[in-house]
Amino acid sequence: MKDFSTIPALLSPLSTAAVLITAWWAAVSDWYHWRIPNQLLAASTAAALMLAMFTADGITLRECLLGGVTGLVLFMPFYLMGGMGAGDVKLLGVLGLHMGWVATLHVALISALVGGVWAIALLFTRSPYGAWLSELGGGSASSRRLAEPRLKQDSRATLPYGVVIAIGCTLVMIAIEIYPNR
Repeated sequence: MKDFSTIPALLSPLSTAAVLITAWWAAVSDWYHWRIPNQLLAASTAAALMLAMFTADGITLRECLLGGVTGLVLFMPFYLMGGMGAGDVKLLGVLGLHMGWVATLHVALISALVGGVWAIALLFTRSPYGAWLSELGGGSASSRRLAEPRLKQDSRATLPYGVVIAIGCTLVMIAIEIYPNR
């Protein structure tokens, strides 16, 4: 059995900054434009590879590449089924390059939980019960709703999943800082 104690508990400060900048820049772009720019992902990919090759306190190049592949493999089925955009898949792959495969698994799991809670809240606010509770609280139903999702051509509502990934990534980064040896 492989010894996982060689995987660093903490990312280097540069890697941490690169992860958070990439995640939140992508989130803002996804929120406002419903797309994650390839230029951002390409620049962050180059930064991740450079950090892996030239910093002693970060992850190794092998861990970097394994993290990138893990991110792509985890979200690719959702893209192929039409449930997620290609930018979201690439974003997790790029974040995986910075974080390694273990942290990428955690980001995917936490992002799925955050996305599920957001989707349930969105469905609830659009239901008659959500409108009733909003009016009961003193506000109009429209003033208390979550952000409106985009409607695709087939009228399915979608979430800006780049925002969900950024939230999941931030939560994982906080957990890594608080519990570095777990």
